[in-house]
Amino acid sequence: MTLDSPTRSTARPGPFGARLVAVLRGIWRVIQLALSALGVLVTAVTGIPPTMPTHIAHLIADEYRAGRAGAIDADVIEDEEEPHR
Repeated sequence: MTLDSPTRSTARPGPFGARLVAVLRGIWRVIQLALSALGVLVTAVTGIPPTMPTHIAHLIADEYRAGRAGAIDADVIEDEEEPHR
């Protein structure tokens, strides 16, 4: 006897915790998308530049990259007593 219809798999796709984490990640991404869309609409209606946290995040990222590369912030000190060349 042969079966022409495909058989159902009885195996579960994964543990409950892994599926829950995946669902929560998806919900978080949807919330982030909605908040970013709301932020864009508010800035478009009010005419103000984008929110400050994105600017601060870029500054923190730049400082992190500079620190990771070993860059040193150089301060220029001008000595008034020394004659200019």
